[in-house]
Amino acid sequence: MRLGFDAKRALNNFTGLGNHARILLNALMRDFPDNEYFLYSPKVKTELFNELHGDFKLLLPESRHQRIFHPGQSFGFYSALAQPFIFLKKVGLWRSWGVTNDLLKEHVNLYHGLSNELPFNIHRSGIKTVVTIHDLIFLKHTKQYPFIDRLFYKLKTRYAAKHADKIIAVSKETKADLIHFYKVPAEKIVVIYPSVDAAFQKGTQPDFSGLSKYNLPAKYILNVGSFFPRKNQKTLIEAFSLIKDKIEEDLVLVGSDGSIKQEVEALIALKNLGNRVKIVSGIANEDMPSLYSKANLFVFPSLFEGFGAPVLEALFSKVPVVASKGGAIEEAGGTGSLFIDPTNVNELADAILNVLTNDELKHKMAKAGYIHAQTMTDKIFAEKAMHVYRQLLK
Repeated sequence: MRLGFDAKRALNNFTGLGNHARILLNALMRDFPDNEYFLYSPKVKTELFNELHGDFKLLLPESRHQRIFHPGQSFGFYSALAQPFIFLKKVGLWRSWGVTNDLLKEHVNLYHGLSNELPFNIHRSGIKTVVTIHDLIFLKHTKQYPFIDRLFYKLKTRYAAKHADKIIAVSKETKADLIHFYKVPAEKIVVIYPSVDAAFQKGTQPDFSGLSKYNLPAKYILNVGSFFPRKNQKTLIEAFSLIKDKIEEDLVLVGSDGSIKQEVEALIALKNLGNRVKIVSGIANEDMPSLYSKANLFVFPSLFEGFGAPVLEALFSKVPVVASKGGAIEEAGGTGSLFIDPTNVNELADAILNVLTNDELKHKMAKAGYIHAQTMTDKIFAEKAMHVYRQLLK
């Protein structure tokens, strides 16, 4: 099969949707190497392309001298050419329209939009299509998004949901939302849970030596997520302040900059927690599994998520999880995790204290969580996606 993928996120986003795409692409190439894999992206960060392993064919827009690249090649002139503003309009049109012609030129059998969208004219091409819908948060929590962003998200997602031959939803909650908001027939949607980077799945004894450069506490509670309102770090800090004198663990917040990072820092100062709460950024990918494994507890009080990959990363790391109840996060956490109302500071504080002061409960949760994680390996992820492709092309 000649399989095409919208690789914009895979080749430009270091977290979130980018991780999701790279995990799937690497697992497909590893487990199903007999297919040809074409990656379509308006631009590319070379370091992310180098995280893909195998003979992927990367195609850039004709407006930037389109050609096919293979792993290990230098992008040189083409990367430099990607920068000027003059190309932005052409590139946007290419991803939304022109890419269909390039798919036909390469005789691609099936195109997978990995992040909620498809080219607007692909339904006329005869090419089979799959789209992954991660969430419809922009419809459910409108205040989180500027009007113009919501407009474009609605336009792209509605088209993809209507015209895709098959929709992959990353959670049962997203499937239900697609049926509710867009009246998509249930039989058109298949739920395939995402996986995590293969480094979390090795099952080997973690090496903590690489963590010394981050100056982490000896014992800590871990939270991972960018500093945006829905990640809800301020509630976690409030909860931690209530129980800090009853536990040995400090709180480590790992995340890149976001709109409320200064508010989080101000709250830490207000609560006099500067010596108990540490914000860390710039953790190298290879150090993330060890960072998780060294934690005594992972806490994820996010207000809403399309899935909640950090929860799954913690479960693979054999770390107990306290997370938000309801929706997709519970699907990620499974029956072994402890779920709380993320808006209730006292409930969150009590849950953290309960786990950290009860070794039997902590070990039971970690064991059950690890067993649950084995249902979401990257091998299973790739197998289920490949089954969708084969069913459409048979």
